[in-house]
Amino acid sequence: MIAIATASQKGGVGKTTLCINLAYSLARRGWNTLLVDTDPQGGVGLSLARSTRSKIGFYDYLSGMERDVGRLVLATRLPELQILPAGQYDAAARRGWAPQDVPARLTDLLRAAELRGVDCLILDTAAGLNAMTESVVKACDYVILPQQAEPLAVRSVPHMLETLSRFRSEGAGVKVAGILLTMVSMDSQVSQKVAAELRALLPPDMLFDQNVPRLNSFLQASAMGVPVALLKKHPPPEALLFDQIAAEIERRTGMAEEAEEPTHSHASLLD
Repeated sequence: MIAIATASQKGGVGKTTLCINLAYSLARRGWNTLLVDTDPQGGVGLSLARSTRSKIGFYDYLSGMERDVGRLVLATRLPELQILPAGQYDAAARRGWAPQDVPARLTDLLRAAELRGVDCLILDTAAGLNAMTESVVKACDYVILPQQAEPLAVRSVPHMLETLSRFRSEGAGVKVAGILLTMVSMDSQVSQKVAAELRALLPPDMLFDQNVPRLNSFLQASAMGVPVALLKKHPPPEALLFDQIAAEIERRTGMAEEAEEPTHSHASLLD
């Protein structure tokens, strides 16, 4: 099993959109995928089904209220894709958890997922590198860094890479799967300039080949509670972007050696 977190130093860079659509694409490509929402705001669950607001999940497991991951995971109509919502963060916070116990609980969660036959764990995180996000990233095998194509990116990316280097010096095994440029505007010279500068600044294999453009269809898909591939009867062209990103993930993490062709077709995810 491979665990992949997303992380960014600021909000609004498209982490949740990436996690939902990437998890869907990986599942469609035959990987048993578990999408975990570690953001207290519960963006993944709220993007797919408002009913998840009342479900228990990640933070309930963290606080010890529920120790059986199987009771927390939500099935979808795509058999290869399951979702672990954020759960009841406020109630879990009132019960409390010892910060020093978080790494062990995360290790237990990853082990439980692997025992359930999960091939790929995708973890969405809150904006910024708070203590919880730092623990989540350190527990994973890889981290994807979504980066909005704006001038601040040129200054913030090196700092983010330095932080991840510190994690590794502290004993974490997490590796950078790559930096993914998001919200790239094809009509903006500034956006295009930032993308070009980052590609010139960083090693060639650091940036994903694909960018995620700024499109209204992503907002529409979130409002309807579906991945962009399910927005219409026939997937819009931009849905292919996430299939291509999934293929890059397979290559960058070594998953490609075991990749299988997708065999299922389904209309929607959560009820």
